Amino acid sequence: MMYHPLYAVRNGTATRIWKRSKENSMKMISRLSAMALVLLLSLMIAQAATAAPKSFIVMPFSINAPQSYAYLAKAVPATIQGKLNNPGVLTGRSGTAKVSSSAEARKALSGADYAVWGSVSVMGNEATVTVNSVDRAGKTWSRTQQTPLSALTSTLQGMCAALGSEAMGVSVAQGGGMRTPGQVSHGPRAGHGNSDIIVNDNGNNQSQYYLNPQFRYQGAGANDGSRMRSQRLKTKMVDMAVGDFNGDGKNEIAVCDDHHLYMYAWGSDGRLRPLGETTVMQGNNNFSMRAMDLNHDGAMDLVIATYDESNNRPYSFFFSFKGNKFSQCADRCPYFVSVMRVPPTYAPTLVGQNWDSLKLFAPGVHMMVKTGNKYTLGGRISLPSGATVFNTCWLRGGKSGGGDLTVMLRDDERLRLYSAKGSLVHTTMERYSGSAVGMDHYKGMPGMGIDKTYQLPSKYYAPMRFISTDLGHTGEPVLIINKPISTAAQFFDRYRYFPQGEIHALFWDGVGLGLKWKTRRIRGSVAEVDLADVNNDGVLDLVVGLNTSPDLGIGSRQSMITAYPLDVSATNPNLPADISDFEVNPNR
Repeated sequence: MMYHPLYAVRNGTATRIWKRSKENSMKMISRLSAMALVLLLSLMIAQAATAAPKSFIVMPFSINAPQSYAYLAKAVPATIQGKLNNPGVLTGRSGTAKVSSSAEARKALSGADYAVWGSVSVMGNEATVTVNSVDRAGKTWSRTQQTPLSALTSTLQGMCAALGSEAMGVSVAQGGGMRTPGQVSHGPRAGHGNSDIIVNDNGNNQSQYYLNPQFRYQGAGANDGSRMRSQRLKTKMVDMAVGDFNGDGKNEIAVCDDHHLYMYAWGSDGRLRPLGETTVMQGNNNFSMRAMDLNHDGAMDLVIATYDESNNRPYSFFFSFKGNKFSQCADRCPYFVSVMRVPPTYAPTLVGQNWDSLKLFAPGVHMMVKTGNKYTLGGRISLPSGATVFNTCWLRGGKSGGGDLTVMLRDDERLRLYSAKGSLVHTTMERYSGSAVGMDHYKGMPGMGIDKTYQLPSKYYAPMRFISTDLGHTGEPVLIINKPISTAAQFFDRYRYFPQGEIHALFWDGVGLGLKWKTRRIRGSVAEVDLADVNNDGVLDLVVGLNTSPDLGIGSRQSMITAYPLDVSATNPNLPADISDFEVNPNR
């Protein structure tokens, strides 16, 4: 008979050994359970500590630069905040208190872990940037760096990366963290993990700069903050202008149809809030609307040119909206009146032109002179033949040293460029503007009269606004203008309700007008373009007024406004323009 060694003893001894083994096992389980509980608690404490992100506040930066660089006061803090923001790790907000020392900055922490402040000084094409930081314990960090203006953004981002790692103990990714509204950061190329749109891309993925995700290629979704759209307005749009019209320091939106003038404010919900309405002139049709501070009271006024549909005789009106109430700030005058930025100062200037029964516009564009409550024609402006108060602007010379150019939209809507001496230097093959607002007029020989029974009228369409500007102060001015897209227009000269459009930014390359950037296709018929902070968030917007596509029927046309926030700090003037996607307009 075989026995197990454990049981080769008396029964009592075996029982005691079994009980002792059971007790040891229970103690071991208890120790393991306690260790697991301690480990779990440690993990929970670590997670709790990780779940509480650090925070920082960015104070206003001191800008020591000419007035033309005033935009840096908002652009620099926004760049720093957008670079350091990292959800769940480091969150930031903007402050309003101006500080000049670490002691003042600690007092302005307002619950944040770190305060950031500094200064930017501009001298010529160079900038000196100082970024300071202080934490709750009084530990300070500071760095000063000199950089070309064209590399200011990349310099700021490098300084932010050093600030995050050296002072805040946070690793800042190369592409930055969470972006603030209206700010567009460096990132992957469209179609490669991010559908942002590239501006000035030279094909090198290491050097990509953005202006707005809706530009150049198919942009990101409509809800990504790169485009804002209002609700539909139950009237067609003849013209639009954005400016501070009531003098409250915020921008409003003026819209006119054939006979009426409306004023709106862009609400926080993205809807246009009506502020006022008036009738311009029931017997005349509205033709053009421009904005200018006529009486120098800090509020923009509206200059509206109208025409009599039977003979095209003009009347121009001048409206103020002070106190949220429309009123005429000058007597109407029998001229075509508009606003131009006239050299050499390029300040907004009120200009006028007389009516001609045969040519529609009498030769000569004049500055307007106010006598009492009336405007009359003053000195004549030197312009090429065929210029009107509506179809001409100036494109200023860029950093290459070229002189200013006069840009004129011909009757066939091609652009002509003239040198300062008045010689023609370039004519585009593309057609631009594409306005649907036009006057019928009959051309005839002097003294021969006009037989409207047999003679077909010509059509003069109101040119849309030309915007000549240097976005981001890169030293390379661009001409912002609408380019209508339509297949039907190449067959029908009077087909003007273009179903699509694009806003192009053109620059002079010494030979012709090249494409700097453009929006993606805009559905609807573009009625007007403006450049202003439409929703008063401190970010410059490209504002586009639209009429609905003609499939609703001409009589039931509606309008709306769409806006593109621009990140002017992310452009780099040293990169060559890429015009590989410059599309040839079918209505050439």
